[in-house]
Amino acid sequence: MKQLIFTTLILEEWKETRDTLQKYCRLVGAIRETLSRPLPRSLHTNLLICKNGFTTSLIPKNEQSPDQLFEVIIDLIHKRLRIESNYREPLYVALTGQSLNALCDETCSLLIDIGIKPPLERPSFLEGTRGQFDPGSVKAYWKAILSTNRVLKKIKRELAKETGPIQLRVDSLTLSLAWYHRKVFSNSSLEQIEFGFSTGDEKFSDAHFFISPFPNGQALNKIIPDEKRYQFTKDKSEMILPYSEVSKVNNGEQELLVFFRSVLK
Repeated sequence: MKQLIFTTLILEEWKETRDTLQKYCRLVGAIRETLSRPLPRSLHTNLLICKNGFTTSLIPKNEQSPDQLFEVIIDLIHKRLRIESNYREPLYVALTGQSLNALCDETCSLLIDIGIKPPLERPSFLEGTRGQFDPGSVKAYWKAILSTNRVLKKIKRELAKETGPIQLRVDSLTLSLAWYHRKVFSNSSLEQIEFGFSTGDEKFSDAHFFISPFPNGQALNKIIPDEKRYQFTKDKSEMILPYSEVSKVNNGEQELLVFFRSVLK
């Protein structure tokens, strides 16, 4: 299998594009949350990875037409929002950095065209400021997502007990995999451990991979007390591997696998 490449991704160089993309994903996530059947642990509020980007997954048109399905996709390959269904031709909106308000209007118009009542509460998407949507930055981010997704799939196959889907949390543009292990670690009070990739947040400003326990954020210190190789956030709630540490080595995939497997010992 072809070796994974973790393209350089420096937040300060693409932050405006990142912020624009997050707004677009939040809008599509709201469509999924409103029109999908509720799932345990609010899994219907996030997006899933598909061939070209992030998707709502298939949603029934309505209760009267359960066999008519559609999905809304943030297509990062072609830089467009795409609406596909099994009863109409695909519909598109080019993603150019338009405001959230403009994209909301265009998306709702297309949904009406395929018989979907606009699901969005307009006051939540009235931001009218145009943003950046640099194609080169989007391409680099998508490569990082694809590589991370492949590593997370390997970790998912190694985990005992229940796991969630690999998904994009639209509130933070975080790719994550949750492990609902409960009593796998008999001496801890953990209910889940999350493995993921963040483009940067208030806890660690640069792009990074993380392992985050819940509800006891500092439990990792007890599970791996001798771990000196990795960083922790200031509040000790997450163990961190900077993305730059993975992108600069020859075998970033192995580096990341070792990091995620550190809690599986």
